Amino acid sequence: MLFDFNLQTDINKNYDVCVVGTGPAGITLARKLSETGQKVLLLEAGGLGYSEQSQAFYECETVGHNAWPKFSRLRYFGGTSNHWAGRCRPFDSSDFNPREINGLPGWPIRYSDIKPYLNEAMEILDLDKKMGFQPVNDDLLKTRFSPDAYSNSPPTRFKDKYLSEIESSKNIDCYYNANAIDMRLDTSHQSITHIKVSNYNNFSTTVSAQKFILCLGGIETPRFMLNCKNQIPTGIGNSSDMVGRCFMEHLNVRMGSFLYRDIDNTEGMQFYADDAFVIKNTIGKSNITFGIVRKIKSYGRTKEIKNFFKNIACQMEIEEKIQFISEFKCPGMGNIGTLIEQSPNLDSRISLSKETDSFGLNRTKFDWQINDFDKKTIRKTGQAVAIEFAKANLGSVRLSDFILDETREIEFGRHAHHMGTTRMSESPQYGVVDQNSKVHDLDNLYIAGSSVFSTGGACNPTMPIMQLCLRLVDHLTG
Repeated sequence: MLFDFNLQTDINKNYDVCVVGTGPAGITLARKLSETGQKVLLLEAGGLGYSEQSQAFYECETVGHNAWPKFSRLRYFGGTSNHWAGRCRPFDSSDFNPREINGLPGWPIRYSDIKPYLNEAMEILDLDKKMGFQPVNDDLLKTRFSPDAYSNSPPTRFKDKYLSEIESSKNIDCYYNANAIDMRLDTSHQSITHIKVSNYNNFSTTVSAQKFILCLGGIETPRFMLNCKNQIPTGIGNSSDMVGRCFMEHLNVRMGSFLYRDIDNTEGMQFYADDAFVIKNTIGKSNITFGIVRKIKSYGRTKEIKNFFKNIACQMEIEEKIQFISEFKCPGMGNIGTLIEQSPNLDSRISLSKETDSFGLNRTKFDWQINDFDKKTIRKTGQAVAIEFAKANLGSVRLSDFILDETREIEFGRHAHHMGTTRMSESPQYGVVDQNSKVHDLDNLYIAGSSVFSTGGACNPTMPIMQLCLRLVDHLTG
């Protein structure tokens, strides 16, 4: 059933599970739990479509590098699946190998724990199971890097695919415009008893369930937990001060540019760092894309002049000298982009700002940091891929100055993959949830989504998110 909480005066109190958030994780959990006969309450803070009123709650205070969270997430039914691009790749088994980075352990589970859920995750994301994850180009570099292998979802819009199913479900009550603004504990502080929910008309109520699952994303999940401080001043689930720490993104680094010898035979090249190279150098994983310019594009009444000017510049190899006039690449040239694994780092974190939103909750104080481990990953990867590109006689690479000069600041951007802020760990000393995604301190609070990632790998997070959600369903109903 589907309800607009702006028009409601109450919510039924008798639920087995309360799921907060309707992104891919929340919708998948609600659907699969309902199939087992569980009575599920599904809460969405936004509406059925975009509104600035809801999106404004993502405003935050930024004190480190800016990942622009307001513009990279969507706060309405279906969550960020409403604008994701659809690229999918599962984690490798090596992502779960025991290791320590920056004094923090890796995953407490192994690849075998999520592998059984791959096929069902592919069905949910509308991927071709027969095709699987195919290499996107030949094995051109031979050593240290292999062809990347992934599959593209249409992309699946969870609102379009599952809204009618949830609306007609007898076991799911979904309330939109229903903002979770507090959680309360029992007298022993061992269990969540209820969540306080408010609409946009200043009406609030409390809802109860046997189990609660937070699916609010890598920024809003820790923000919500830290704001639940009426009973515990440091926030719920935060006995070890780990809630919000270890924020990870995938680093989008402009490694440099390249000149390719044979542009007629390829549209671009994508490579994935080999495990042996990563282990030998003690660095993170990486996904490297060589994007080729096929032709110069010029428009308007001066099109012919612009074409002449640019082609002459390319032929004379003086394009750098006229960069202030026109940013361009010559045919056969291109940029080297990356999706690089960031290490878990205690100083890269989500905390609370002194500023508050209209519900009186502290906004996010966002401090995204990279450290020496990440800088080493970027520089080692850039140098290696340039060497391999030349050795394979594919062309030549011009690396950005900061790859070779360690005195220069590394320039990097975001991929909108928010991970690690409620990381999975065997002990609360190193994370927030245990091997089964249950908050260490509590009996009945679980977290789903990429915020539980212990490490981020070098692939888009949606596929492992789906696998972990399906594993959580089995745990809750087994």
